[in-house]
Amino acid sequence: MSGDIVITKDGIYDTFGKALNVAGEGKAKRIFANALNRGGDMARTQVKRSLVSQTGIKYGLINKAVETKRANPNKLSYSLEATGNEMNLNLFAARQGKKGVSAAPWKQRRVFKSTFIVPAYDGKVYKRTSPERGPVEPLFGPNIAREITKDPTVAKWKQVDGFTMKRVEHELIRLFKW
Repeated sequence: MSGDIVITKDGIYDTFGKALNVAGEGKAKRIFANALNRGGDMARTQVKRSLVSQTGIKYGLINKAVETKRANPNKLSYSLEATGNEMNLNLFAARQGKKGVSAAPWKQRRVFKSTFIVPAYDGKVYKRTSPERGPVEPLFGPNIAREITKDPTVAKWKQVDGFTMKRVEHELIRLFKW
C-alpha cells in the first residue's frame, strides 16, 4: 500500500497527552501498537472489499496476495503489501463464445475477439499472435499490486486515521478503567 499508518504527536498529545504521560512510555507504545493494529485491520478489510468490487477478483485470491505488516511496541507502523502477477482472464468467469471469450475483468463483461480457452492449460485464455497456428499469448486482466494503489481503494486506506484515533481513546479507557 502506498504508505504506513502514521500517528502524529499533534493530534494525540492535544487530546490524550496527560493520560499518556501518566501511562508511561512502555504502556504508551503498547497502546499505540494495539491501536494501529486494530485500526489497520479495520482498514485492511475495507481495502480488500474495495479491491473485489474494483477488479472483479475473488476475495480469496486478494486475501492471498495482500500481506499485512503489523505494528508492535518496537515498530509502530502498520502496512499492507500487495504481491502478484497479472491475472489471466480465466479467473473472471470466462466462457467461450463464437466470436471469442467473454470475461468480466474490472467488473465489466465484454467479448475479447479472436481469443480462445485452452482446457489443457488450466482453462486459460489465449490469443494468436500471427495468422499461423502458433505462437499464442495469454491475455491478462487486473494486477492486485497495481490496483491497490488506485482509487477508490486508496480512499478506503485513508480512513485508517479515524479508526486509529478512536482506538487510542478506547485503549486508554481500558487502561485507566474510566
